[in-house]
Amino acid sequence: MGRTRKFCGKTNTLWRKCENCEKREGCMKVDKDFIAKGILLDCEGFYYVFKKLEIFEAYPRLDGDVEKHNQDMAEYEERHKGVPLLTPPLVANGTLAAELALKYLVFKEKGEYECSHQLQFLFNQLTEPHKTALIERICKKAHQNETTLTESLNNISNLFEDFRYFYEHSALGYSNFWNDFVHIVCDYALSFQSECEEID
Repeated sequence: MGRTRKFCGKTNTLWRKCENCEKREGCMKVDKDFIAKGILLDCEGFYYVFKKLEIFEAYPRLDGDVEKHNQDMAEYEERHKGVPLLTPPLVANGTLAAELALKYLVFKEKGEYECSHQLQFLFNQLTEPHKTALIERICKKAHQNETTLTESLNNISNLFEDFRYFYEHSALGYSNFWNDFVHIVCDYALSFQSECEEID
């Protein structure tokens, strides 16, 4: 399920130095804001790479014009000549971006989060209003209901570790729900960037 260790922002060694400081309460607030900003910056970077890989890896879709589709496929194959398998970094970057988005939203409200890569576990840690806002967006944009959302989240929960160690598995896959989830969660978390920009 994930380790029970929680990330609270400071290592124990640094925290011991702060224990008796009279400015500790105010410092903790500033420190929490800086850490939240750092988490969101990491999320933005991994999300950016994911989107670039997603565009590059996207297979041409058949829209009824077979001749155009054949031409698009030939261009796709030409573009991918000599390019290594990019599915593992695509999935690892996208899943890590979503993980960081969830950790940001949890940390923003609680000042800590569980140290886990599992998306379903982190999603369940969300507090209001973020949980309701994301469920509404996911149900609408990714065509889910509360029952299918639980099942879909379970199916993608461990993709970061699965695709990070792609070679350990005989077969791996993911559904379009995963792509939708990454975009919805990251776009939602990144909508709070303006709050972080005020922190210097």
